[in-house]
Amino acid sequence: MPDEPVALAEAVARAEDAFSGQLGRLDYEEGLDPETHESDVIQLRKACRLLEACHLLRETDGYHTSVIEMSFAAIERTLEFYALTASNDTIDDFREGHDRAYDRGADLQLVKMETARRLKQLYRDNRAAAYYRDTVAGAQQADAMFDLAVTIHDYVKNFARLSHECQCRQ
Repeated sequence: MPDEPVALAEAVARAEDAFSGQLGRLDYEEGLDPETHESDVIQLRKACRLLEACHLLRETDGYHTSVIEMSFAAIERTLEFYALTASNDTIDDFREGHDRAYDRGADLQLVKMETARRLKQLYRDNRAAAYYRDTVAGAQQADAMFDLAVTIHDYVKNFARLSHECQCRQ
């Protein structure tokens, strides 16, 4: 086995320290401070930030795989937002697997069961293909996923009557 560079061990230690709180108070993204916002609003605003990142990447004409990945993440954060708002679910309920967000959207009658099934299948078939396989993501796929993520985000925040908590571009 080759010797690992000292820089690698140091970088791992810095990352561990950053996540364990060893580096002091965290500078949170605007609107995402857990001391001043509830977990449902934080999930909604995480989706906003992911959609903003997608928008910026799309402006540079590329990064299709990243846009697809972040679009799926934005959809999940948006569905989690609604579940946290409309039920007794906690953020811990969403730590295992991606299906839970889609299933809860259907359980809470936010989307039809068929829509939840199609979204889960879209995730299983295409997110993995664009991310893990030899398949290369195309602009049309990235555009379609971004449009889907924005459509779901807009629908859910308005359905929940909490659009004032959204921090997306207008």
